[in-house]
Amino acid sequence: MDPPHATPDGQNTETFRGKGQEAAADPALSHNTPTFGAPDQPRFNPTVHAAEVIRLLAEHGIHCCLVGTKALCYYGAPRLCMVRPCRPSPSLSHGRLSPDSSQTLEFCVPTDQLAAADALFSSGPASTSYTAWRGHHPDAEARLPASLYHTFPRYLLNHRRPLFDFYLVPSADWRFDCTRANFEYSAQAHLPYPKLHLFAQSLMERRSFNDLQDLVDGMDLAEAWGDENLRFDDLGEEYARWVADKNDKIRAALPQEVREHPMAVMFGTSMYEVPEGVPKFRELFVNSVRTKEGRIGIEAPPGQYSTQYREKGSPDPRTLVRFHV
Repeated sequence: MDPPHATPDGQNTETFRGKGQEAAADPALSHNTPTFGAPDQPRFNPTVHAAEVIRLLAEHGIHCCLVGTKALCYYGAPRLCMVRPCRPSPSLSHGRLSPDSSQTLEFCVPTDQLAAADALFSSGPASTSYTAWRGHHPDAEARLPASLYHTFPRYLLNHRRPLFDFYLVPSADWRFDCTRANFEYSAQAHLPYPKLHLFAQSLMERRSFNDLQDLVDGMDLAEAWGDENLRFDDLGEEYARWVADKNDKIRAALPQEVREHPMAVMFGTSMYEVPEGVPKFRELFVNSVRTKEGRIGIEAPPGQYSTQYREKGSPDPRTLVRFHV
């Protein structure tokens, strides 16, 4: 069961749209979803295929949202985005993918509907367009720390190049209720993402602290924002049960070749598990905020940037015209 802490933060962020645009009643079902790319991308557009996946799921009563790298891109961290962002980042530490490169998307679906979503692509109406796939290096996928992604459905579009593939991820793994009330939609592409406070909370609780730093830098978050919108100290027994349950699943799903790896034999399977105990989440978030300037690359003009991704005084990235998120 999904944890009961998907509480809105009060921000009016359901849909960020330009002047004169009206939000569709359900953007996932809207046939006004753009089927075009940015002006400099007339060829293969992964955003169109992402919208088609979302539309197919919605037509079968399954509401989903994009998480992971794509959500970081939406919130202003251009790490591994398919196209160059509208406002260039000073950081040279995160590469850009060419239009002919691939990007694996992550669609979060309600946990109790994961099997139904999987069936749409394995044997249902989308089975002729997509093929079950485990990536180029499935052994490496199984060795990801604190991850069950090697057990989640993954599909590849039957398209020669560039590659377009995605995971179907249960919402329990991301620790928020996957309902429309917890989504906001991008202005141009109308793609759904978890609301900012839910995404930040999830990254903290999943121990994805590098991603949390990217989110802090992309949205230029402050300590006060965290105090107002995040839960730091009252996770308690429910969180401990979630960690224990996930670790049980990780141990059960480890392939034999991973168990027999010399490192696993020497240190045990704990190296693939979520660390036990509850971290000091407040201290971790505050540290991410207070070290923003230290992550700005040396190539950035002194004093011009507030974070590695944001110039001082720059607008919320969600308000910019962007066709790739």
